[in-house]
Amino acid sequence: MPVATRGALRSLPFKYLENTDIVLGNTYHLYLRPGLDVIKKFNGIHNFIGWDKLVLTDSGGFQGWSIPSKFKDNGIEFKNIYDGSIFLMTPELSMDIQQTINSDIAMILDNLIDIDREYSNQQYAIEITTKWAQKAFDYHQNNNQSLFGIIQGGIHKDLRTKSLKDMLNIGFDGYAIGGLAIGESSEQRKQIVDFTVQQLPPEKLRYVMGLGDINGMLEMIELGVDMFDCVWPARLARHGKIINKGQFFNLKNNKYKLDTEPLVIGCNCFTCKNYSKAYLRHLLLNESTSSWFYLTLHNFVQTENILTEVRESILNSEFDKYKESIING
Repeated sequence: MPVATRGALRSLPFKYLENTDIVLGNTYHLYLRPGLDVIKKFNGIHNFIGWDKLVLTDSGGFQGWSIPSKFKDNGIEFKNIYDGSIFLMTPELSMDIQQTINSDIAMILDNLIDIDREYSNQQYAIEITTKWAQKAFDYHQNNNQSLFGIIQGGIHKDLRTKSLKDMLNIGFDGYAIGGLAIGESSEQRKQIVDFTVQQLPPEKLRYVMGLGDINGMLEMIELGVDMFDCVWPARLARHGKIINKGQFFNLKNNKYKLDTEPLVIGCNCFTCKNYSKAYLRHLLLNESTSSWFYLTLHNFVQTENILTEVRESILNSEFDKYKESIING
């Protein structure tokens, strides 16, 4: 899922996501701006942003970790980043916001903490997350909107199991594995995801939050994960990092100054069919904001193409071979 935090992808119109079926919007930011009154006027996010495919909204839990806030037993106390006012994001308010946004998938409000926090802190975080999950489940009333639970517990398998069982007992439409991609090693992440996925019902979607690099997704897909989100492709593009299968290269490198080839030979994106590395490098260094559209488009198309090919390889029982070809270039 490309991350459309405020209902838009930075530097790329939605219409260019031809092979993407779902984007992610941010509950915290959309609540503050444009505000629920605006979104209500359009009967939901789809009409407001001009996107007729699926939208998932996160709950505000990640912002509780990433920006200054205070976790309380009944919610997260935030400071409005725009005017400095204080407000409390409760499980019920998060549901109200997401039901007004009318996203296709809503997430429960969760208590996300640093991966290296002490065991007792992790234990308390899953207890609060379970409490909030039940409140969200009981409060949720939008029959056209799926509701996902979030499994926490850091790197502790016993806590992951406890959190997972709590979520299964409540009975959500899908399950996210949270608290990852925030500083743990790739091996720790792989172990936790593998351990957790094996305990999840196969008929429900599995979502690893905050992960979206090519090699990382391939590893998680191999373990049975269905969904991902990350700012990675767009952020790479704005820094001149160009995705080529499982690798990326830096377009700012001087060796591309006279390069007449496209970013990636054989890529069918608009950028690669029309422009050279030399020209795009010139834009990146001298007209950077003009370059972002072209480079972001390429990185998203590369990601879309790889995931399309992943699906085909799974259907043809050739995923292992395909994964190796991407990771090794």
